[in-house]
Amino acid sequence: MIEAQTLEQVAREQQVQLAIPGISWGILRGDTEEQGAIGVAKLTTGEPMRPDSLCRIASISKVFTSTLAMMLVDDGTLDLDAPVSHYLLGVRISEGIEDRITTRHLLSHGTGMLGDFSVNFGWGADALERAIGEFHTLRQYAEPDELWFYCNSGFHLAGRILEVVGGKPFDELMRERLFEPLGLERACFFSHEAISSPHALGHNQRTPDTDEHVPADQYYPRNRLPAGGIYANVPDLLRFARFHLGDGTVDGQRVIGAETLRAMREPQRQAANWADQWGIGWDIRTIDGVQVIGHGGSINGFKSLLTLVPEKQAALVVLTNSGRGDLANRAIERWFLEQELGLVNPSPATVTLDDAQADRIAGRYSGMDSTIDIVRDGDGFRLELTSPGPNGGEPVRWPDESFAPISEWELINTAGPATGTRIDVVPTAEGAPRYLRMHGRLFDRAEQGM
Repeated sequence: MIEAQTLEQVAREQQVQLAIPGISWGILRGDTEEQGAIGVAKLTTGEPMRPDSLCRIASISKVFTSTLAMMLVDDGTLDLDAPVSHYLLGVRISEGIEDRITTRHLLSHGTGMLGDFSVNFGWGADALERAIGEFHTLRQYAEPDELWFYCNSGFHLAGRILEVVGGKPFDELMRERLFEPLGLERACFFSHEAISSPHALGHNQRTPDTDEHVPADQYYPRNRLPAGGIYANVPDLLRFARFHLGDGTVDGQRVIGAETLRAMREPQRQAANWADQWGIGWDIRTIDGVQVIGHGGSINGFKSLLTLVPEKQAALVVLTNSGRGDLANRAIERWFLEQELGLVNPSPATVTLDDAQADRIAGRYSGMDSTIDIVRDGDGFRLELTSPGPNGGEPVRWPDESFAPISEWELINTAGPATGTRIDVVPTAEGAPRYLRMHGRLFDRAEQGM
């Protein structure tokens, strides 16, 4: 158990340990609400971080996109189980899966296609449509429903479907159907909108082995908005959380049906080492028999976290303007669950693998401009990562991490700030290593002897 502390004390400890410029947070407990912030919003100016400082919330945006989709389901204009080709006539997706995947697949990461398609299609209202026109080039890693892994591309595709069904560009539809009815006063998509409000800049470490932070690139293309494009602050996210803890009404006005809203929490598929299961937009965990739903966000220079516990009518928001702020977010969430709600999530027991299985796991994996070597180290493993630095550029060696096995194919981080995070190796039907799955992404097993 974490020692009895206030949230601010935990946040300050993490800020100092990780040299995070600023942290803002909010808590809901029934009808009560708490907000706070420490540090600076911009290292360049020293402007203080505030609860109402806008931050890029990154993939928390996926819950907004999923909520918008369910509003259209409630309208009767969107069927989660109709094939993508029903809404996007003539579209070609990856290896011809457009007739076999549905919006339900897209919102729960079940398509099997390449998850990170990062081409920029500019600022025009047709940017998303043009991007989807290139989805025939995406690699298919697995059959639909075969293998869970994180898929930004699926949310881009879902966003395009919402445009077609809703008859407006995605960002306009989101403002009209969700931001405005919920009273999200500052939530927006573009830097030219955020700049008129208190806002934070993102920051990254200068190099992987230093605490020094520098401002990060703030650019984000319009075609990627459905997966991670929203700017928001603590008050807006608390209001969004309260909406999801409620009955689908806002100030007495019906926004979505209560059952439709709750259906987002129903498990759609197992979620590998990320969470226990995935719902419609939400990741789902069960801790001490209680359902915990949430989503994190990771984008250049920002890390964010939204966690809800419906049974307790409680929610946590944490926003950081550091590329390694997720380490602080996890510590603050653990404090919230344990100290505020009495929910303890014990670490799984480690196991000892026989030499043959340990040798199967060990080896080189590659993908996304990265090379990962899993090296045997006593009864455990050492992970050696070579990847672009915190601010991009040529691949560099990151600090090694230590892992121990908790099952035949799954490993857990055993030291340092990332303790408790998991990775796993996905085997073939014959029991040979196929992929390494880390941070929701897949990395190919390299040929032995390379």
